[in-house]
Amino acid sequence: MVTKVSDIKEVVRRGRSDPKSAFAELKQLAAASNWQTREVAATALVEIGKTDQDAVVREALRWAKDRDPNVRRAASEGLRGIVKVDPDAVRPVLELLRGDSELYVKKSVANVLRNASAKHADFVLHLCGQWVRSYNRDTQWIVKEGLRKLRATRAREVEKILRSLGIPA
Repeated sequence: MVTKVSDIKEVVRRGRSDPKSAFAELKQLAAASNWQTREVAATALVEIGKTDQDAVVREALRWAKDRDPNVRRAASEGLRGIVKVDPDAVRPVLELLRGDSELYVKKSVANVLRNASAKHADFVLHLCGQWVRSYNRDTQWIVKEGLRKLRATRAREVEKILRSLGIPA
């Protein structure tokens, strides 16, 4: 059983030099029944993203359309490092996942937004300001949770977005 990244260090090493050669195996891990194995797959994507963010984003776009919520969650989780550096690069994946009805996926998307908010607050506020207009309950949940960290530093903007949801800030 795969429970830590060191269990698949060869896959990660190969993925850093040739990302496509690792993606099929990582997708299988992302679909595993064991949560630790799924976390390893997502963490491996983060590691590969350090050397080839474009390849990881392209693969995450494919995974974000998968029927398996575990694979969709891994698509989101695999963006954790990239979103801190280049949030615009991951936006297409987030757009695909913003209306996901699975709580497991929604929590991950909100977490990616919180990860981005430390260095890219304007990006998160702008994106959430657009998403809030969708009137999709799942998207609204993600917006509310994704803005949590910004309540302390950008309270006025967060309050405005949450008010449009009918949520007191």
